[in-house]
Amino acid sequence: MDPRFSDPLFLQRTLNEYAQGLVSLSGAIWGPDGSGPPPPEAFQQALAAGYRRLLEPGSLSSAAPAPGGGEAFARYQRAAARSAELASAIALAASRRFAEALSQSGPDAPPITSLRELHALWIDCGEAAYGEAARREEFAAAQAELLMALVELRAVQA
Repeated sequence: MDPRFSDPLFLQRTLNEYAQGLVSLSGAIWGPDGSGPPPPEAFQQALAAGYRRLLEPGSLSSAAPAPGGGEAFARYQRAAARSAELASAIALAASRRFAEALSQSGPDAPPITSLRELHALWIDCGEAAYGEAARREEFAAAQAELLMALVELRAVQA
């Protein structure tokens, strides 16, 4: 088991972030004053904002490069930025699919009568968007470059 799950501060922060995301998602679905669903674009923006925060390059992007590792650090930063850009595009595609599914009506519309069904729909939309992106050569190249850049950076730091 991941040791972070034994850390109460990590768990509290994770729970707080999840709760904030759920509140913003709920507000995006029902509107800020509970008056009903806003247009799909507002819903997409709420989802995309959360994913942008989640997918920003992590601690290595703000760390100072090791002596002599400036080029490796720059390569890592470029690769992390490209990967985050692609991940944001996937999140946007998933939110677009989700908004389209929620805006459907009639017998072909997915039945949403519980949070579980809403969650399942979101997962389906996310998996479809990720699956589509992951089959592209551009995605594979970006993942490979990120891994190689990280290995190079770690080697320089060692």
